[in-house]
Amino acid sequence: MTAVVFLGPSLPLDEARGILPDADFRPPAQQADVISAATEPGTTVIALIDGEFSQARSVWHKEILLALERGVHVFGASSMGALRAAELAEFGMVGRGEVFRQFVSGELIDDDEVALTYTSDDGRYRHMSEPMVNIRATLDTAVRTGALTRQVGDAAVEEAKALPFGDRTPRAVAHALRERGLDAADADAVLRCLKHHPVDLKAQDARSLLEELRSLEPHPAAWGPLRTPVAPTVAMRTLYDRERRVRVDDTAIALADIADHVQVHHPAPERLNDTALTRALTLALAQLLEVAPGPQDVDTEAARWRIRHGRQDDGAFSAWLEANHLSHDEFRALAGDAARVRALRRWLLYSHASERSTRFVLDQLRWDDEYETWSRSAAAHQERVDRAGAVRLERRYRADPEDLAAEQDAWLGHRLESDLATRAEEAGFHSVQDLALALARAGVAREELLAELRDAIRADLDGLRPPASADAPPAPAEVPPVPADVARERHATDNEQPEKGN
Repeated sequence: MTAVVFLGPSLPLDEARGILPDADFRPPAQQADVISAATEPGTTVIALIDGEFSQARSVWHKEILLALERGVHVFGASSMGALRAAELAEFGMVGRGEVFRQFVSGELIDDDEVALTYTSDDGRYRHMSEPMVNIRATLDTAVRTGALTRQVGDAAVEEAKALPFGDRTPRAVAHALRERGLDAADADAVLRCLKHHPVDLKAQDARSLLEELRSLEPHPAAWGPLRTPVAPTVAMRTLYDRERRVRVDDTAIALADIADHVQVHHPAPERLNDTALTRALTLALAQLLEVAPGPQDVDTEAARWRIRHGRQDDGAFSAWLEANHLSHDEFRALAGDAARVRALRRWLLYSHASERSTRFVLDQLRWDDEYETWSRSAAAHQERVDRAGAVRLERRYRADPEDLAAEQDAWLGHRLESDLATRAEEAGFHSVQDLALALARAGVAREELLAELRDAIRADLDGLRPPASADAPPAPAEVPPVPADVARERHATDNEQPEKGN
């Protein structure tokens, strides 16, 4: 079990660690802290004890519900945890302790009952005021033991409640009683009870919850079923997609901050945004058209992605998911999006059955200012194919199309991620045979290119060879084969962008 505990002034940190030494203790929770913890790898339990009230935005109810929906058990006690547990008990959050009992029963209804002001230094919290639940418990104990009369106790509760939560100190309560006209001796008795005999109800509840988690640690299934899926509202998506914090090495950072960093530092942010927004628009269209890929389509996309990026090994893939802050379900959702996009692309190609994707591809090259480069490359290949002749092309074309594709992919350093029929369809070929012809032409052009390089190397060697003599060894009959990386470099020069003139 991995337990994340949000703890602040309710219980000293050293004492808490003594009770639950293996827990991950964190400061009082703010908005997005719970969902951030819930999505971290290995988190199975979240214990919410302390949370921010006025210093920062408070923990949101829906992020707790989302944590429950993801299978994380969420417990609450003592302070903010007791309040949220009372509000969400029927949805699966587990409340513990007397403070929770008073809230869930309706005896207490105000947030300020558990609020206080404090200072902190290296995880050590010092109370600047006292929470109302502790004041009530202290005064009730004083009345039951006879240290105060019921009338004085009730008056002290009334005056303490009337004070702002940040002003609730023993001296302030005693001063308010004197201002009210209460006998000075009774006011001094209240001061002594609050100052020297306090009942720390919040600490008791926090301590009890940690002890329960320690005893239940081996049996997470015993904590009961989780309920109620969370409606995906705009605010919920904003919290999850922007405000949620993830851990990169030892640093916690909001997803929005990662995106902002990319926009400023990425070498080509405009192209990145174009691609991302085009994908988002395509998915919006798919939603309007109710495009719904089947499980097999999603499986295919997931498999193609893993091949394309070299993540076939399950261990490597799991490490990638963790580094990219994704769950398996979230990755499958991305694969589902890719399947929707691919379905729309297939529809587009079918609706242009004759011209296929020719104009789309060439227009994109023109827009990216790459058309001239690729047209020159295509012309150079055409010259080599023409020079090789129809017989060599026919011989190449008779080879197994799978072998032709594998050879071309090895030459370019690509990974085979789909069958030839799918590849031909998506690339805009009318048939596998048309794709095979293009691959055969590429093979012939490649052979011609390698021959050109060998001739160039032979000419260079002839220019460097000294005059022949009777004692000189014979020159080699053949030039060594051209390494593939050298050939590819020469091949790339065919695709270089020509310099533009004025």
